[in-house]
Amino acid sequence: MGNKRTIYLLYFLLVMTSGAIIALLFNTNILQNQLLQEKQVREEISKQVALHEQLMDIDLLLVDGDYGSALQAYRAKEDQLEANADNLIDLRIALAEKMEVMGKQSMIDPLQNTELQSKDTLQPQLVDNAKEIQQYDSISFALEKAKVQLSRMKRLIQQKSFGEYLTFTSSKGSQVHYVGQVKDGKANGHGVAILSTGSRYEGEWKNNLRDGEGTFYWADGQHYEGEYKNDKRHGMGAYHWLNGEKFVGLWQEDQRTGEGTFYGKDGKVVASGFWEDDKLIAANKP
Repeated sequence: MGNKRTIYLLYFLLVMTSGAIIALLFNTNILQNQLLQEKQVREEISKQVALHEQLMDIDLLLVDGDYGSALQAYRAKEDQLEANADNLIDLRIALAEKMEVMGKQSMIDPLQNTELQSKDTLQPQLVDNAKEIQQYDSISFALEKAKVQLSRMKRLIQQKSFGEYLTFTSSKGSQVHYVGQVKDGKANGHGVAILSTGSRYEGEWKNNLRDGEGTFYWADGQHYEGEYKNDKRHGMGAYHWLNGEKFVGLWQEDQRTGEGTFYGKDGKVVASGFWEDDKLIAANKP
């Protein structure tokens, strides 16, 4: 009788030990996968940070007025970028080209420049419609805005804004891996974040929430560029679809609310007017 109890006890201990070993191996495997995922995320963030620092180094050339060198550097960097990062470089190249042209024009002899202006006034066909004037004004505005943004980038570099790393959970339950300015242990200021969903956000933060101007890239390639408040699209912003369609207008609580315009992939206006809760409720007259 005593021997049977001993055998049962040994079997019980064997089963318990085996279960403990299996559980330990299982937990070890989970931990290894988590560490691997964490390593991959850190590498991706490091890659993104390095790219932004390289681009901002080139941006400083624009700020200093060395447009030719900046343009050459942008084009060299363009060949190294992945397809989903093209939007980071396209506008910079376009601005550098335009600023280089404007820089050369500003070096023309004042007398020659006066002569050219006189000729232009005698030949109104060179600017024969309001659309061209509007395009010129838009380019001028874009250039001025770019100069302000480039100056801001220069300050960010001086502040070493990409120096701290945080991991936290977003208001929507996604894990966030953040690199940027930190205050009181939270994301405050400018920073870059990669979410566990595969999405990415670059812009301003307040207490671990997107707040201010920023750009959010979804994993499928769609993106929003504009204002945020309390981690939601709020204010003026533009939402871009992969097929080229876009909405430009006012947002509130992540929904289109207020004046806004929806453009087709050909750039033509499809719908314009007043929106509420993501729906057009009052269309503008053509």
